[in-house]
Amino acid sequence: MFIDVSMDIEDGMLHWPSDPEVEIDDYSDIKKGAASNNSKITCGVHTGTHMDAPRHFIDDGAGVDKFNLNTLIGQCRVIDVPVDISPISKEFLEPINIKNGDRILFKTKNSEWINNGARNFHTDYVCVNPEAAKYMVEKGVILVGIDYLSVEGYHVGHDTHKTLLGAGVIVIEGLNLFNVSAGDYKLIALPVKIKDSNGAPARVILEK
Repeated sequence: MFIDVSMDIEDGMLHWPSDPEVEIDDYSDIKKGAASNNSKITCGVHTGTHMDAPRHFIDDGAGVDKFNLNTLIGQCRVIDVPVDISPISKEFLEPINIKNGDRILFKTKNSEWINNGARNFHTDYVCVNPEAAKYMVEKGVILVGIDYLSVEGYHVGHDTHKTLLGAGVIVIEGLNLFNVSAGDYKLIALPVKIKDSNGAPARVILEK
């Protein structure tokens, strides 16, 4: 069974406050006499379900086109984060038995907002604090996913991003895990291949 855990990209959708609004323009319309339907999309590369490349916070870091496909496809763990846990901390992670090579997706209360299609930006989303990021790097995690537009808290600095991306950990943001139970899955996460880009929208699928 395959489960699509990607957000729909649509006109006026939820976006990071300082990023461009998402606009879809149907500039060619059969109903208006055109020979075909065609559209133009305007958005930031960190729109909806997307992936961060090291270049997002490391100026000479690699872009999304350099991602290793062997990291983007493989076994992952969905971890259910209780509603009273925020942010995700080292103390929360320590009993979870994280192993070298793990791909970890965090399901939090954020997924309800994403699943409901809420367009108002919540600043109190569940995130990963810098100590937890460092702990996962030390444990050898190769990919981290979160169910809101940033793995890092709102206006708290960039230590979580820099720790993960600086260690080559791939970051997926904007997942919709509302209908996904905790457990083991096969992950298929493919970003749009934009040359040297610091990020890109992605289609993310889980196979049970």
